[in-house]
Amino acid sequence: MVNFDKEKVEKTLREYLDPSVNLILQIGNYILDGGGKRVRPYLVLKFSKALRGYNEEKDYILSAALEYLHTASLLHDDVVDGSEKRRGKPTVNRVFGNDTTVLVGDYMYANALYLFSIYGDIDMIKNVSDSVKKMAEGQLLELKKIADFETSFDDYYKIVLGKTAVLFGSCCYVGTALASSDQNLKDMAYNYGLNIGIAFQIVDDILDYEGKEEKVGKSLMNDLKEGKITYPLLVIKEELKDEDKSFIKSVILDKNPPMENLLKAKKIVEDYQGVEKAKEHARDYVRKAIENLKDFPDNKDKEDLINLAYYIVKRDI
Repeated sequence: MVNFDKEKVEKTLREYLDPSVNLILQIGNYILDGGGKRVRPYLVLKFSKALRGYNEEKDYILSAALEYLHTASLLHDDVVDGSEKRRGKPTVNRVFGNDTTVLVGDYMYANALYLFSIYGDIDMIKNVSDSVKKMAEGQLLELKKIADFETSFDDYYKIVLGKTAVLFGSCCYVGTALASSDQNLKDMAYNYGLNIGIAFQIVDDILDYEGKEEKVGKSLMNDLKEGKITYPLLVIKEELKDEDKSFIKSVILDKNPPMENLLKAKKIVEDYQGVEKAKEHARDYVRKAIENLKDFPDNKDKEDLINLAYYIVKRDI
C-alpha cells in the first residue's frame, strides 16, 4: 500500500481514545499495539487530499473515529466467533474476557459517533450511522447463515456489505465530504469504497483457504470450521457432485471438524476452481472501483487510490 502519514494516524488514535476508565485505555492500547495497515484512515485522508490538496487536523480525527468503528466491529466479531488470534496475537476476548470486550467495543462505537458530532456534519453522521446499522444487520445475517448450505449469493453480498464494504464506503464518503459538497463525487467515492470492500472480503475468503498463517494473522480454514459459506465455496456449490456435496455439508455441520476433513474440503473447493473463480471475481470489483474514480481530478492522490485497489487483490494471492 502507498505510504501516508501513518505515524500521525497512530498518534491521533491514541489521543482521542480519551476514556475516563483506565481499563478501556489498557485494552485500547493493547488493540492499537497490534498494528494493522489502517486502510480505513488512509481512505479518509486520501479522498480529502485528492480534492483539497492537503489534510486538515479534523481529517485525522474523523479518520481515527472510523478506525474506532472498525475496531469495535472486530471486538464484537471475535466474541461472537470465539476467535483466539487476531493479527498474530491473542484476541482481546481471550486476554480480558468476553464481557469486557463487548463493553469496550460499545465504548468505541459511542466515541466514534461523539467525534462525528463535534468534527463532522449531519450529512456525514447520516452516512456513517447508516453504515453502523448495516454492519449490525450483516453480523446478524452471518450468524443466521452459519452451517446453512443453502446460503445464496444474495445472502453472501448482504453479509459482505455489512461485514466490510459499507465502512469502506463511509470512509471514502467522509473523506470526500471533508473537501467537497458535490453529491455526485460523494456518491462515487462511496461506491468506490463498496467495491474495494467487496474485493477485500473476497480476498480474505481466499486467504482462509490458501494464505500463510503467519501473514494472515489468524488460523486458516477458520471460516469453514465455523460453518461459514464464503465465496470460493459458494461459487462452485451448485457444481458439486453428490458425494462431494454431502461431504462438505457434513463438515460445515460439524461443530469441531478434524483438520483432515477441513483439508479434504479445501481440496474439493480447489479442484472445482473455487479459489481461481473467487480471484477473478475480486478483480472484477477492483475494475468497478477504479471506474468510480473517473470524475475525480487526475493527481497523485487519485493514482494512489487506483494503486490501493490493485493492492487489495495482490496481497498474497
